[in-house]
Amino acid sequence: MKPGRILLGLVLIALGVLFLLDRAGALEAGEAIRDWWPVAIIAVGALQLFDRPRSLLGPVIVIGVGVVLLLFTTDVVRGSVFAVLWPALLIAIGVGILFRHGGGPRVSAEGSSEDLVRATAVFGGHEVASRSAAFRGGSATAVFGGVTLDLRDARLDPEGARIDVTAIFGGVEILVPRGWRVTTSGTPILGGIDNKTAGEAAGGPELLIDALAILGGADIKHER
Repeated sequence: MKPGRILLGLVLIALGVLFLLDRAGALEAGEAIRDWWPVAIIAVGALQLFDRPRSLLGPVIVIGVGVVLLLFTTDVVRGSVFAVLWPALLIAIGVGILFRHGGGPRVSAEGSSEDLVRATAVFGGHEVASRSAAFRGGSATAVFGGVTLDLRDARLDPEGARIDVTAIFGGVEILVPRGWRVTTSGTPILGGIDNKTAGEAAGGPELLIDALAILGGADIKHER
């Protein structure tokens, strides 16, 4: 069963139990919902973690937001929730960006057409094309800009490849040949990761695209 359906079922069951207890006089449903509604946010993060165990940053942020809100709604912590929440979110996102790129492929040349490529666009655009006979991956970063990685003339390394994508108020477009096996993982925060090639190849080397999309997006497809 899909995580969304699981969450909807659990929420409906919880609401039904609360209203039954309210009718029985055991508690006031409205007050309980007002105090404990952040549990639903925590459940969303937990289901995301279960559904995508390789993508830790997004679910951890969602769970953290739910926990912080719960502390305030239950009066464990008093004051302005937003005064705590926004700085904590910025710290979590910054730490996530550093850790994601700490273990990825490293290349010295910008826009190299060798086995590893790297492209960065800040307030602008950048396009890189690779014709490698054994492509192993790289990174693409777009901040208030756009990046295009054109891999249509490349061949995957027999051991596969990995591309780390960061799109913050920007977009990354990755063009791949037909027949490649492409999988995605990552963290969309008010953004999206769209793989239009999913399910086309059952075997062979794999291209893994790990994306962090914050108010931005990553688009994987065959043609522009």
